Amino acid sequence: MTFDTAKELELINRYTRKTLTEDDVYRFTLTLCDNEVDRDLERFTPEALQELAALFPGKTGLFDHSCKSEQQSARLFCCWVESDRTRLTSCGEPYTCLKARAYMVRTKENEGLIAEIEGGIKKEVSVGCAMGSLCCSVCGAERRAEGCAHEKGRTYHGRLCHDVLSHAIDAYEWSFVAVPAQREAGVTKAFLKEEPMTEPILETVKAADGELKLTKAQLLSLQKKIGELEQAGADALAYREQLLDIIGRSVLVALPQINKSLFVEGCSSMDIHALKTLAQSLKKQAKAMLPDRPQLGGATAKPTEDNHAFCI
Repeated sequence: MTFDTAKELELINRYTRKTLTEDDVYRFTLTLCDNEVDRDLERFTPEALQELAALFPGKTGLFDHSCKSEQQSARLFCCWVESDRTRLTSCGEPYTCLKARAYMVRTKENEGLIAEIEGGIKKEVSVGCAMGSLCCSVCGAERRAEGCAHEKGRTYHGRLCHDVLSHAIDAYEWSFVAVPAQREAGVTKAFLKEEPMTEPILETVKAADGELKLTKAQLLSLQKKIGELEQAGADALAYREQLLDIIGRSVLVALPQINKSLFVEGCSSMDIHALKTLAQSLKKQAKAMLPDRPQLGGATAKPTEDNHAFCI
């Protein structure tokens, strides 16, 4: 995900009394929580993460959930939910997490904190929020209202018993902590506008009419894209050759009066879709004219019970 500086400053300045500039603020990305079973044997539903994404913007960052004003270090200015369908949680769901962007004002007092965040020392975070529902993962019973006989941490019929958190009511704060309940919650790296993804770079290259300067990050991204395109081109070329070969062999049977070489040469300018359609059609026609099994079969030899030939 890329972040536009102007848009982010607009979001940040919703929470400030004076207009802050890019030089005034330090911005970073966090993973607040996810839908994996955590160390407290609890997990958020994907729907709850969406609800929290609407509640957390504007919430302050603390240390160790200490609700004192002197512990305030940063503030969230936008949140969103990301899902990775190639990765499943222990419950078999696509991994989903609540991401956020936070800012702090650059001052001499927090230079050390910024350095610790950049250096990966201050990394892990934990969230403070209120959830309307806490259900047993085994039977679905509401723990606080009715309870059930299932014990958290035990396995029942191959399923780990834990609490499922849903229906977010409020978000209080988020904190830097040493050991978070959520194993993957913490400060993460993110693409900034100065390190754009490949598509904007390609648009810049297309629009250029002279000398073009790229940053190192842009160059690496563009080189990677070029490599992917070269491989895709090689694969497409090999597939075209395969289709032309099928057409050449099929036309000998389906259209014997046609010159094979001239026909294949004429087909070489067709696009992949047209070649595929033609190859399938000719192959089907050739198979009808020359089936795999002969239309007139020879007489089948009668079985014999004479084993004389196999006697030694």
